[in-house]
Amino acid sequence: MKARFVALAAILLLVAASTASAGEAPKTVRWKVQSCFPLNMPLTDNAVALWAKKVQEMSGGRMSIELHGDGAIVKGPAIYEAVRDGVLDAGQNTPAWQKGRFPAGDLLYTLPGGVTEYHDYILWVYGGGGWQLAQEMYKGEVVVFPLGLTPPEEIWTNKPIKSLADFKGLKMRNAGLSMELFQKLGASVVLLAGGEVVPSLQRGVIDAAEFSDASMDLALGLPDVAKYVIGPPIHMGSNMFQLLVNPKSYEALPADLKSIVREATISATFEGYARHWAEAIKAFEKIKQKGVTVIKLSPKDQAEARRLAYEILEEKSKKDPFFKKMWESQRDFKKAYQPYHNFTAFDQQPQ
Repeated sequence: MKARFVALAAILLLVAASTASAGEAPKTVRWKVQSCFPLNMPLTDNAVALWAKKVQEMSGGRMSIELHGDGAIVKGPAIYEAVRDGVLDAGQNTPAWQKGRFPAGDLLYTLPGGVTEYHDYILWVYGGGGWQLAQEMYKGEVVVFPLGLTPPEEIWTNKPIKSLADFKGLKMRNAGLSMELFQKLGASVVLLAGGEVVPSLQRGVIDAAEFSDASMDLALGLPDVAKYVIGPPIHMGSNMFQLLVNPKSYEALPADLKSIVREATISATFEGYARHWAEAIKAFEKIKQKGVTVIKLSPKDQAEARRLAYEILEEKSKKDPFFKKMWESQRDFKKAYQPYHNFTAFDQQPQ
């Protein structure tokens, strides 16, 4: 009798344990993430914030993203180190902040002078090995995913720019390879965080700045402190940003959540790009209504900017082997891509 009682008790305990186990909710993975831009601005809303929303939805709530704006945990330029060291699980990054350590990061944007534009650049990133080269550049310190693409940018000044010669002597805020371009044009350049650009123009610390597209520039307040907006973007067409992920945080994820993190970056980049364009179109009309003078540089100036860009690319390739490797990858991809693109493109755009 005693033996039967012990056996029955053991069975009941096993049933209770299996029932409790079946009823346990899956553990929620919580990531601390920061943008290199303030929250509620186009470059965050259409990139890392959209990605965070998609991750939470696609995972059915199994993954939760605690998203912070620029400066909440670290300043924007320190996001790379914060992700690498595990202070953040992930962060939206601009490679411009790592210019000193990773010179080839300057190639992870569209290039000055229209050498690469957003369409051929996107194709290179996703289909021509660009993503893989970005990961190789960071040497395993972080896991990198392309995330966030802006419409074409513009240049803001408080002095009229009728030709490239007018940039000589200006103090400018720049990032990426545009710093080298404007140095060749005789400008004095400085890299400033987004929040410093408007106050610096307002106080006359700088005479000109390039930052982002019309929607971001409007949100930042550039039309309120600059008299002229200059196009086309001879300095840099479109910006592409990154999601940097701490390797330990990423490897701790099950396979399906790894896939969700990855696929959400692709989905957010392209959906965000379309949304961003719609916002930029409206923003440009508002900019013109503020009385800002719109100036477009001549085809001759555009061609000269392109010539200088090629000169810069060759100079930097001689100094850094990995820069050379990445630039040759872009150059060869565009060389292969251009004939078919030209064949399928209409010679004149519809009005």
